[in-house]
Amino acid sequence: MPKKVLVVEDEPLERRALVEMLKSYPLLLEIDEAANTIDFEEKVRLWKPDVVLLDIKIPGGNTLTSLGVLRNEGFQGKVVIVTAYDFFEYAQQAVGLNVTAFLVKPVKDDVLYDALNKAIEEIQETDKISQQLIRLKKFILENKSFVASMMIQGLVRGEEITEGLKAVAKEVGFLPIQGMHVFGVIALSGFDAEEKQWSQLMLLGELQRILGDSVFLVPWVRYITLLFFNGPMENPESVASKIFDVALQNDMHCNVVYMGKVTGLNEIDEVLPSLEEILEESILEGFGKLIYGQPQAKVDSKSTSDSHADFDLAFSAILEGMRGGQLQLVNDGAGKLFALLSQSDVAVNVEIVRLLFAGYIGQICKLLLDLKCDEETLKAWARRQVRDMMIPIRSVVDLKNMFFISLEEAWRVRQSVRDPDLALIQKALAFIEDNLQEANLSKVAEHVYVSPSYLSRMFGKVLNKRFIDVIKEKRIERAKKLLAMGCSVTETATSVGYDNITYFSTLFKEIVGCPPSEYKRSLHSSDSVGAI
Repeated sequence: MPKKVLVVEDEPLERRALVEMLKSYPLLLEIDEAANTIDFEEKVRLWKPDVVLLDIKIPGGNTLTSLGVLRNEGFQGKVVIVTAYDFFEYAQQAVGLNVTAFLVKPVKDDVLYDALNKAIEEIQETDKISQQLIRLKKFILENKSFVASMMIQGLVRGEEITEGLKAVAKEVGFLPIQGMHVFGVIALSGFDAEEKQWSQLMLLGELQRILGDSVFLVPWVRYITLLFFNGPMENPESVASKIFDVALQNDMHCNVVYMGKVTGLNEIDEVLPSLEEILEESILEGFGKLIYGQPQAKVDSKSTSDSHADFDLAFSAILEGMRGGQLQLVNDGAGKLFALLSQSDVAVNVEIVRLLFAGYIGQICKLLLDLKCDEETLKAWARRQVRDMMIPIRSVVDLKNMFFISLEEAWRVRQSVRDPDLALIQKALAFIEDNLQEANLSKVAEHVYVSPSYLSRMFGKVLNKRFIDVIKEKRIERAKKLLAMGCSVTETATSVGYDNITYFSTLFKEIVGCPPSEYKRSLHSSDSVGAI
């Protein structure tokens, strides 16, 4: 396609000479002329030339001023200055207007052609970059989830959130202006492990079709898929129901976790580690569950059962503070417990409150025993609690005062403990060993009288491992022993707590280095060689 060249020159003879030289140029050109600034501006706007040969001083004013106006309007054509004046006078102004070359009259053919060659090369390079950008933009728009996956992996690796990254995110609609709802799905095929990839692809395709284009589906680690809703979304239960339906249609088992909203790209790498851990731990309790990965908004109106649940939550804070040596947490839990009690119907019944507090005192006593507090100090405290329970009490206020005194004394007993975190983990590990098949974070936390979140933190602090990783390692170690004893892969998976054979096989290979069937064959093969 020929390039369009506009010759801007007020002297007819000089303009004609330039046009004749252009006609002899080796490449085909479309040529037009302008003799004043008004004509120059009009033809640039209407004809949009690729190159302008521009004299500086022509009727109507300085053409560089006109060029500045056109540049501000978006004119991107190349400009070659052709002037009889000292170009240094205009150099500073022209540089800011992206001028390609300065030619001083009279202009020779070869000099003009060299300037024109340079201008056309710049145009071709710009066109090349533009085409690359167009192809890149097309690829981005056609592969939004892939691009989102690359962005997320970069964010998790700690890469800087640059303006370029924000631009790409905005281009694909991933930039969370109003916030994105974040879900995680762990889905496992009911088929043999060899079929797992096909099942995953079918699941992703069906979910994209059902949930719509406003949802980004990003394949993550192992069997986990991330869902980002950038726009209106139904309630989490409705979304989870659709996911469960699609999984069932594809003979897959899955769990869904809802992590709430993120309102910026910088929050994504904070959410994903928790999401991944929650999903992996969810397998320990079976499939078909929607899990909320963040606290939900509290409802003002509470039923009696809700109030009882709040009692337990407040007392859990007391136990957690006592376990971790956090006096402020103990006091906060006690304050919340007393506040809830004053709002509850049970506050009018002294005997019920007394029995409730007696149960709490018993749990605190068990905790102090687990912490291996000084035996004599603990016995003295326990005797005082038994004695105080025999004292006649006439009001709930007296009971609250007595319970608060008991907490103060229990805290002093707790000061005699040595290495409480290690004692906690040792007790948790012992429980896991005895209940490996059904052990999960909630059950273990309940056994050691702390909240699941606190227990999870302690595993990281003391063992430098995630709770779920400890469970996986112990289960695989037991699985190796069962396979060595001749158990089948299916029997072994079930015995160590994995009903899904696909997940068990993948996990075994990840930790041991080979599938369980291959591991079992290698054991039997070595036995045969030894027998010979």
